[in-house]
Amino acid sequence: MNSLCRYAVRSAIVIALCAFLVVVGACSESFDIRSPIKHWLEGKLVVVNSLPSSATVDASYVLGGSPRSLEYKFRTIADCYRKGMCKTILILSRPGITEYSSSLGRNLTNNEWSILKLKIAGVSEKDIELVDMEPGFFGTLTEAKHIARLAERRGYESLMLVTAPYHTKRVKVTFASMLGDKDITVRVRGSAERHSLFILVVEFIKLTVYQYLLI
Repeated sequence: MNSLCRYAVRSAIVIALCAFLVVVGACSESFDIRSPIKHWLEGKLVVVNSLPSSATVDASYVLGGSPRSLEYKFRTIADCYRKGMCKTILILSRPGITEYSSSLGRNLTNNEWSILKLKIAGVSEKDIELVDMEPGFFGTLTEAKHIARLAERRGYESLMLVTAPYHTKRVKVTFASMLGDKDITVRVRGSAERHSLFILVVEFIKLTVYQYLLI
């Protein structure tokens, strides 16, 4: 089967799967089947790589997201930091401004907000590094490409990735694809962020698109 045929088959699979999940999601609002569907989706989407309490990583990277999602992720990475599991914390540099700061008399930039949240959680500012990257349509793929190159360039042997729990599987397979045969141990850690059935359905569709069409 040539590449065009494989692409067509994969596209058809993704479209059919998306249609099925949309129907299931709609039906779940009327019938009491949300819990088993949610449990099944969590089993497909959530992957956690535990790090022994005595182990450390060369660096950690917090994947981007909404302010609410980032707060959960920052609390998770700060907990690892306080336990000595990681030292250098890489976070995505985000342009723009956010909430008003009465002490500064102006709105915080997104980067100032991120650093402030991490400092409040117990992280020293000197251990926080902002990572600039060109935005891409597929955010996780863009982050994986950039961080994989950065990790290789710096000679990292281990890396911790922190994201929302339902996002862990997509992060794991995407970074594995970008790192290829590079000898870098990657561990994925999920935050305590909660997720609805709708979010899980959307994430399952995204994971399928990544696995069959992008990586």
